[in-house]
Amino acid sequence: MAIVDGRIWPPYEAFYINGMLFNAQSAFRSISRISHTFENLPEIAMVEGLDRILTHNILNDLQNIIVHGAALSRYFWPVRKGHEERGVHLRESFNISESNPLFSRELRNAIEHFDERLDRYLSHGIVGIVIPEYVGPKLVDDGVPGHLFRAFFTDVGIFRLLDSDHEMEPIVNEIIRINDLLEEANASGSRLPNK
Repeated sequence: MAIVDGRIWPPYEAFYINGMLFNAQSAFRSISRISHTFENLPEIAMVEGLDRILTHNILNDLQNIIVHGAALSRYFWPVRKGHEERGVHLRESFNISESNPLFSRELRNAIEHFDERLDRYLSHGIVGIVIPEYVGPKLVDDGVPGHLFRAFFTDVGIFRLLDSDHEMEPIVNEIIRINDLLEEANASGSRLPNK
Protein backbone atom coordinates (compact mmCIF):
# COMPACT_ATOMS: atom_id res chain seq x y z
CA MET A 1 0.00 0.00 0.00
CA ALA A 2 1.51 3.33 -1.09
CA ILE A 3 -0.59 5.55 1.20
CA VAL A 4 -0.80 4.94 4.95
CA ASP A 5 -2.89 7.29 7.11
CA GLY A 6 -3.03 9.86 4.32
CA ARG A 7 0.74 9.87 3.81
CA ILE A 8 3.00 8.24 1.26
CA TRP A 9 4.68 5.34 3.02
CA PRO A 10 8.29 6.52 3.62
CA PRO A 11 9.99 3.64 1.73
CA TYR A 12 7.87 4.55 -1.31
CA GLU A 13 8.78 8.24 -1.32
CA ALA A 14 11.79 7.41 -3.50
CA PHE A 15 9.47 6.28 -6.31
CA TYR A 16 7.57 9.57 -6.31
CA ILE A 17 10.80 11.55 -6.13
CA ASN A 18 12.22 9.60 -9.06
CA GLY A 19 9.05 9.93 -11.13
CA MET A 20 8.78 13.66 -10.57
CA LEU A 21 12.49 14.18 -11.07
CA PHE A 22 12.20 12.88 -14.65
CA ASN A 23 9.70 15.65 -15.46
CA ALA A 24 11.50 18.38 -13.52
CA GLN A 25 14.91 17.57 -15.04
CA SER A 26 13.56 17.39 -18.58
CA ALA A 27 11.89 20.79 -18.16
CA PHE A 28 15.04 22.16 -16.50
CA ARG A 29 17.18 21.09 -19.47
CA SER A 30 14.82 23.02 -21.76
CA ILE A 31 14.98 26.04 -19.46
CA SER A 32 18.78 25.91 -19.55
CA ARG A 33 18.90 25.65 -23.35
CA ILE A 34 16.53 28.60 -23.81
CA SER A 35 18.42 30.69 -21.27
CA HIS A 36 21.73 29.91 -22.98
CA THR A 37 20.25 30.74 -26.40
CA PHE A 38 18.90 34.13 -25.32
CA GLU A 39 22.10 35.02 -23.48
CA ASN A 40 24.06 34.45 -26.68
CA LEU A 41 21.76 36.16 -29.17
CA PRO A 42 22.78 39.50 -30.60
CA GLU A 43 20.28 42.25 -29.78
CA ILE A 44 19.51 42.74 -33.47
CA ALA A 45 18.14 39.19 -33.74
CA MET A 46 15.50 39.97 -31.12
CA VAL A 47 14.31 42.97 -33.13
CA GLU A 48 14.52 41.57 -36.66
CA GLY A 49 13.63 37.96 -35.89
CA LEU A 50 15.36 34.62 -35.61
CA ASP A 51 16.11 32.02 -38.24
CA ARG A 52 13.63 29.19 -38.69
CA ILE A 53 15.68 26.43 -36.99
CA LEU A 54 16.43 28.53 -33.91
CA THR A 55 12.78 29.59 -33.65
CA HIS A 56 11.65 25.97 -33.93
CA ASN A 57 14.09 24.81 -31.22
CA ILE A 58 13.08 27.59 -28.80
CA LEU A 59 9.38 26.81 -29.27
CA ASN A 60 10.00 23.07 -28.84
CA ASP A 61 11.78 23.74 -25.55
CA LEU A 62 8.99 26.04 -24.36
CA GLN A 63 6.39 23.42 -25.22
CA ASN A 64 8.49 20.80 -23.41
CA ILE A 65 8.45 23.00 -20.30
CA ILE A 66 4.65 23.20 -20.51
CA VAL A 67 4.33 19.42 -21.06
CA HIS A 68 6.46 18.58 -18.03
CA GLY A 69 4.92 21.35 -15.93
CA ALA A 70 1.52 19.77 -16.63
CA ALA A 71 2.90 16.33 -15.68
CA LEU A 72 4.20 17.71 -12.37
CA SER A 73 0.83 19.34 -11.80
CA ARG A 74 -0.88 15.94 -11.95
CA TYR A 75 1.30 14.68 -9.07
CA PHE A 76 0.12 17.56 -6.89
CA TRP A 77 -3.50 17.68 -8.11
CA PRO A 78 -4.43 14.18 -9.30
CA VAL A 79 -7.05 13.97 -12.02
CA ARG A 80 -8.74 10.76 -10.91
CA LYS A 81 -10.55 10.10 -7.66
CA GLY A 82 -8.79 7.92 -5.11
CA HIS A 83 -5.45 9.68 -5.40
CA GLU A 84 -6.27 12.84 -3.47
CA GLU A 85 -4.28 11.86 -0.36
CA ARG A 86 -1.10 11.51 -2.41
CA GLY A 87 -1.67 14.97 -3.87
CA VAL A 88 -2.21 16.48 -0.43
CA HIS A 89 0.96 14.85 0.93
CA LEU A 90 3.06 16.08 -2.00
CA ARG A 91 1.62 19.60 -1.83
CA GLU A 92 2.41 19.75 1.87
CA SER A 93 5.92 18.39 1.32
CA PHE A 94 6.70 20.95 -1.40
CA ASN A 95 4.79 23.83 0.24
CA ILE A 96 2.39 24.23 -2.69
CA SER A 97 -1.00 25.92 -2.65
CA GLU A 98 -3.61 26.56 -5.32
CA SER A 99 -1.95 29.91 -6.06
CA ASN A 100 0.94 27.91 -7.56
CA PRO A 101 1.43 28.49 -11.32
CA LEU A 102 1.36 24.72 -11.90
CA PHE A 103 -2.20 24.54 -10.56
CA SER A 104 -3.60 26.13 -13.71
CA ARG A 105 -6.09 23.83 -15.43
CA GLU A 106 -5.53 25.86 -18.58
CA LEU A 107 -1.89 24.79 -18.49
CA ARG A 108 -2.80 21.13 -18.17
CA ASN A 109 -5.60 21.26 -20.72
CA ALA A 110 -3.38 23.04 -23.26
CA ILE A 111 -1.30 19.88 -23.45
CA GLU A 112 -3.60 17.04 -22.39
CA HIS A 113 -6.34 17.97 -24.84
CA PHE A 114 -4.21 19.59 -27.52
CA ASP A 115 -5.59 17.38 -30.28
CA GLU A 116 -9.18 18.41 -29.47
CA ARG A 117 -8.24 22.06 -29.16
CA LEU A 118 -6.54 21.87 -32.56
CA ASP A 119 -9.72 20.40 -34.09
CA ARG A 120 -11.82 23.26 -32.65
CA TYR A 121 -9.29 25.90 -33.64
CA LEU A 122 -9.21 24.74 -37.26
CA SER A 123 -12.97 24.12 -37.48
CA HIS A 124 -13.65 27.86 -37.45
CA GLY A 125 -11.66 28.33 -40.65
CA ILE A 126 -8.44 30.24 -40.94
CA VAL A 127 -8.57 33.60 -42.67
CA GLY A 128 -5.78 36.14 -42.79
CA ILE A 129 -2.11 35.79 -42.05
CA VAL A 130 -0.92 32.41 -40.74
CA ILE A 131 2.38 32.24 -38.88
CA PRO A 132 3.12 28.67 -37.77
CA GLU A 133 6.08 29.60 -35.53
CA TYR A 134 7.23 32.95 -34.23
CA VAL A 135 9.72 34.20 -31.63
CA GLY A 136 10.05 37.94 -31.13
CA PRO A 137 8.22 40.97 -29.75
CA LYS A 138 4.44 40.79 -29.45
CA LEU A 139 2.89 41.57 -32.79
CA VAL A 140 0.83 44.75 -33.17
CA ASP A 141 -2.81 44.28 -34.19
CA ASP A 142 -3.13 46.05 -37.52
CA GLY A 143 -6.68 44.91 -38.22
CA VAL A 144 -5.68 42.01 -40.46
CA PRO A 145 -6.67 38.67 -38.88
CA GLY A 146 -3.60 36.76 -37.80
CA HIS A 147 -3.10 33.24 -36.54
CA LEU A 148 -0.10 32.05 -34.58
CA PHE A 149 0.15 28.30 -34.08
CA ARG A 150 3.09 28.56 -31.64
CA ALA A 151 4.74 31.79 -30.56
CA PHE A 152 6.92 33.25 -27.85
CA PHE A 153 6.67 36.98 -27.27
CA THR A 154 10.07 37.94 -25.97
CA ASP A 155 9.06 41.37 -24.70
CA VAL A 156 6.36 40.03 -22.37
CA GLY A 157 7.55 36.44 -21.75
CA ILE A 158 4.36 34.84 -23.06
CA PHE A 159 4.26 31.47 -24.83
CA ARG A 160 1.22 31.07 -27.08
CA LEU A 161 -0.02 27.66 -28.11
CA LEU A 162 -3.00 28.07 -30.47
CA ASP A 163 -5.27 30.43 -28.54
CA SER A 164 -3.82 29.84 -25.08
CA ASP A 165 -1.22 32.18 -23.56
CA HIS A 166 1.11 31.11 -20.75
CA GLU A 167 3.27 33.50 -18.76
CA MET A 168 6.48 31.51 -18.63
CA GLU A 169 8.49 33.14 -15.83
CA PRO A 170 6.29 31.95 -12.92
CA ILE A 171 6.10 28.43 -14.40
CA VAL A 172 9.86 28.31 -14.99
CA ASN A 173 10.65 29.63 -11.49
CA GLU A 174 8.41 27.01 -9.89
CA ILE A 175 9.85 24.15 -11.94
CA ILE A 176 13.36 25.24 -10.95
CA ARG A 177 12.32 25.35 -7.27
CA ILE A 178 10.74 21.89 -7.44
CA ASN A 179 13.70 20.49 -9.37
CA ASP A 180 16.11 21.77 -6.71
CA LEU A 181 14.02 20.23 -3.91
CA LEU A 182 13.74 16.92 -5.76
CA GLU A 183 17.47 16.73 -6.46
CA GLU A 184 18.22 17.49 -2.83
CA ALA A 185 15.69 14.84 -1.69
CA ASN A 186 17.15 12.31 -4.12
CA ALA A 187 20.69 12.95 -2.85
CA SER A 188 19.79 12.81 0.83
CA GLY A 189 18.11 9.46 1.38
CA SER A 190 15.24 9.72 -1.09
CA ARG A 191 12.89 11.34 1.41
CA LEU A 192 10.39 14.02 0.51
CA PRO A 193 11.07 17.56 1.71
CA ASN A 194 9.50 18.56 5.03
CA LYS A 195 8.23 21.99 4.07
